[in-house]
Amino acid sequence: MITEESGFNFDPKFEDPEKLKALSRRGFMGRIAGGLAAGTALLSMTGKAAAKPPMPEDHLPEPDDVAYWNWVADQYIIRDGVSFMNTGTRGPSPGPVHRAQIAALEGANTDYKSYTSYVYNSDFRAQMREKMAKYLGCKSNEVAFTNNTTEGMVFGTFGIDMEPGDEIVTTNHDHSSGVQPINLRAVRQGTKTVMIDLSSPEYHPPDSPDALLKAFEAAITPRTKMLSFCHINYGDGLVLPVKEICEMARSKGIITLVDGAQPPGMLDLNMHDLGCDMYAGPCHKWMMASMYTGFFYVKEDILDQVWPTLYAGPVNGLTMYGQEPTGFAKVFYEEYLAGASKFELRGSSNAPARVAIDAALDFHNMIGPAAVESRNRYQATRVANALRNMDGVEVYSSPDPRMSAALVSFKVTGVGTRDVNDMLWDRHRIYIRNVTHDEINWDANRTSMHIMVTDAQTDQFIGAIEEIAKEKRL
Repeated sequence: MITEESGFNFDPKFEDPEKLKALSRRGFMGRIAGGLAAGTALLSMTGKAAAKPPMPEDHLPEPDDVAYWNWVADQYIIRDGVSFMNTGTRGPSPGPVHRAQIAALEGANTDYKSYTSYVYNSDFRAQMREKMAKYLGCKSNEVAFTNNTTEGMVFGTFGIDMEPGDEIVTTNHDHSSGVQPINLRAVRQGTKTVMIDLSSPEYHPPDSPDALLKAFEAAITPRTKMLSFCHINYGDGLVLPVKEICEMARSKGIITLVDGAQPPGMLDLNMHDLGCDMYAGPCHKWMMASMYTGFFYVKEDILDQVWPTLYAGPVNGLTMYGQEPTGFAKVFYEEYLAGASKFELRGSSNAPARVAIDAALDFHNMIGPAAVESRNRYQATRVANALRNMDGVEVYSSPDPRMSAALVSFKVTGVGTRDVNDMLWDRHRIYIRNVTHDEINWDANRTSMHIMVTDAQTDQFIGAIEEIAKEKRL
């Protein structure tokens, strides 16, 4: 059984091993002979997915088209009877992505030299980078592939030159994987961490995006060099006004680094429109690619200001022998030194995992990023509105679409958050999580509404929470 140990995105608690086996019965060489090399997310590659979607190909699916979104949900190998609502932690891969990665694993392990020469070669990597750039709304020389969001946050945090006493502003509702690199730099190099306190109830939710913008502006001093913050806070699902914060920072000559651990695959993104200098994101959550995959965006005009802190390529254009690269080495390095891809010069990479990114991009593009976002918002709005109307349930997600998306944060009065998780799973096989940080007085349940969740499962979830709240009221 292929497991997460090889980067494969499969959890037998939620996904069906028999369905996975059905995807991998044909060998790699047979697929190559059939023209299915590397990682295209062709729906003919899976059993139930072989049927065409129940709608015209030139028609954008409506968010409430039950038949269409049921068809999308059928592309996954989730166990029958399980409702998976924790994409904010890990997004199950659809069948075509599993199939592509299986093919890549078999190819790389069968004949690595041939595979990297004829399949996962420079041409494939170039087209995948172009595809990713288009998906993110940026140039291909502005994006690098990483192992996760944290890696990109480390690159961004340590990549900009600073002096002792220079300040990096963040918040106490950011993820520790974004904040701890800031604290490490402070200890090592004498920079200063400035923490915006978002623990007050006035931020759950805020009255308007302007309240958040003012909080960031108030934290800036003459020594501020960087703002590092989440696009969407993972604990409460709050969407921050990234564009406005970045515009404000730019006007003051301050670099921005955005922790994008949630939006890629959830929202229809455009890096250039957001206006940030750097953005780190994963591919294993809402994008639903392999484990250990991510990206790091760096705006073209600051590429030369960001040092690659984990790096094994030429330094000042020279090899370890003090000479310019020649021959094969010259060709190899030219592919990676043309832009943000310099951040990929850090040793061996996982080719099958990268192939899974390519297949996941195909899957998203087949549906359409705008349609995915519309569906996610539709489902999350249904849930949030229903919970707000329940006695004994408090919803922390904002009703303002500018500050909310597909994560719904809530709490059932008088019931422990872990107890709610357990009751949902034990009674209904509904999987969500809680986010608890006593240090900032935060304890809430969180559900992720992504495209593998059907309308019927959403109705079941709403009914289950009403059941739990009612039991507490009686």
